[in-house]
Amino acid sequence: MLQSINKYYHNNAFDTIKQNTNEIFFMYNTFMENSLSVIIPTLQKNLTVLKKLVQILLDDDIVSEILIINNAIKKLKFNEKSDKIKIITPKENLYVNKSWNLGIKEIKNDLFLIINDDILPVQNFCSKIVNSGIFKRQNTGLVGINPNFIMQYSRETVSDIDIPPDTNNFFFLHLPRYKHVSDWGSAFLGLKSNFYEIPEDLKIIFGDNFLLFKNILNKKMNYQITGLPFNHIHSLSSADEEFSSIIKSDIECSAKYLPK
Repeated sequence: MLQSINKYYHNNAFDTIKQNTNEIFFMYNTFMENSLSVIIPTLQKNLTVLKKLVQILLDDDIVSEILIINNAIKKLKFNEKSDKIKIITPKENLYVNKSWNLGIKEIKNDLFLIINDDILPVQNFCSKIVNSGIFKRQNTGLVGINPNFIMQYSRETVSDIDIPPDTNNFFFLHLPRYKHVSDWGSAFLGLKSNFYEIPEDLKIIFGDNFLLFKNILNKKMNYQITGLPFNHIHSLSSADEEFSSIIKSDIECSAKYLPK
């Protein structure tokens, strides 16, 4: 097994932890951890994908709460009658990062998943990650997805995406940087104690970079989930022209919080 993992690293230019293989390789096992809460900000740009995502999460035994921040303001309903689903509709669009901040304050569990409304994971995604034991390690910070395993679709050509094929073959790669992490933050898990309130002048982007940076400062190890596939409609909401000035402002403000 070690030879195959080393070959994998050699053929794929990923960052790795130069420690014993056990430090980075966790296989799916059977023990259950505490319940997990999910936070999904949405503008309702694609209700088909959003409803598929919610159903995946409803079917996952470890998920006890799904908090949807409805930034579209208009009414949002689900056919599924479940006590797990909670919808907050603010008076105005909170954008991405403020929605994350609000979600963390509102959820009841210590374990959380923050996920975009335009991405689909495999079935039982949350259980697979939590039951791996990654959060049993005291130095674990945040655990996001490896962009190399995301199948990207254009919002111009695709209106629906499928749930990815299931697999239990995955492991975690150490992510030592906080910049240039691509879509790592499209879905990430952690403990509330490793979430830090994102500054209000970062509205849409750089929230994940800020969280990675804060965890690194506090000597935590962040990871990439490697081996699990995801299907994603790229920039479903953020590519809209109305957000371009906000993203430009985020870029300018990020220098205050993220050292070069």
